[in-house]
Amino acid sequence: MRTIPRLVCVGLLLLGFVGVTWAQSEDLFEFKKVTEGVYAAIAKPLSMRTLNCNAAVIINEDDVIVVDTHSKPSAARALIRGIARITKKPVRYVVNSHFHWDHMQGNEAYPSAFPRGVEIVASTQTRNNIQKLGIPRVKDQMQALPGAIEKLKADLQAANDPAPKKALAAELAQAEAYLKELKTMQLVLPTVTFDKSLVIHRKERDIYLLYLGRGHTDGDVVVYIPKDKVVATGDLLHGWMPYMGDSFPREWVETLKEVEKLDFTKIIGGHGEVGDRGRAVTFRSYLADLIRTVEQEARAGKSLEDVKKSVPDKLAPQHEGQMPGFRTSINANIDKVYSEVRK
Repeated sequence: MRTIPRLVCVGLLLLGFVGVTWAQSEDLFEFKKVTEGVYAAIAKPLSMRTLNCNAAVIINEDDVIVVDTHSKPSAARALIRGIARITKKPVRYVVNSHFHWDHMQGNEAYPSAFPRGVEIVASTQTRNNIQKLGIPRVKDQMQALPGAIEKLKADLQAANDPAPKKALAAELAQAEAYLKELKTMQLVLPTVTFDKSLVIHRKERDIYLLYLGRGHTDGDVVVYIPKDKVVATGDLLHGWMPYMGDSFPREWVETLKEVEKLDFTKIIGGHGEVGDRGRAVTFRSYLADLIRTVEQEARAGKSLEDVKKSVPDKLAPQHEGQMPGFRTSINANIDKVYSEVRK
């Protein structure tokens, strides 16, 4: 099992506060119709430090299937309110694409919202990861947040310019709201798991839940709807630079090749806008080029610091314009791949 070092994980979590207890669902998600009955709920950032995942919403004759539940129950409830404006049908299945906090900490909201029964579905490994890694990481957040809040208060007190002061005040409110919710949040585990595939049959369509191999994590689920030619991929494939802390870089490239074998035209990724088949190729090509280039530099005897200086400029001509967040995220990607190469 490969995990993010705890301090790194906490740092990422602190960059992802989502202050939604006071927000309306329209402030958090923009619903986009992908095909008839299939919607992408695109997460809206509230500030530079907010983070939520997208959701796929599949509306059938009698029920609804939702992919991913966001960073906390209040965010999930905001999405549920948004779904209610589209349909009065109940959510019957919720899918956790993987175990990361911003994709599963909202699980708690669904059993209470739909007491007649809702199943939370994940791969076997994702359920295990929520137990072994997700729960400890919640504790890490709770330990780290008070210190972060005190620093925000000090920064706010020292700020003089109106614009930074306003941003700090908003960030402080988000952090305090998030900590308050963490103290009462219950991590709800998936109730249905599978190893390779699971099919949900409905009159309108069949929905395939597929485990195609290790990539972003060791339990990534792809939701594939052949009739609509849509895939929902979580963070295995999305619109931003990849986060690689829990990843298996070389296997990730191979798993994406398996995704590309599916007959789809639209991608609902874990973050960013709805993509097309071209996005799949772009994302995979970035990972493959990153691995190849870092490997070449490492075999030439370059240190990690030297690789971080050379690789971004080598990859920028082809990938910087295609991968949002390229310059701010690539060093973390290099760290991961370099450590794998050195092994």
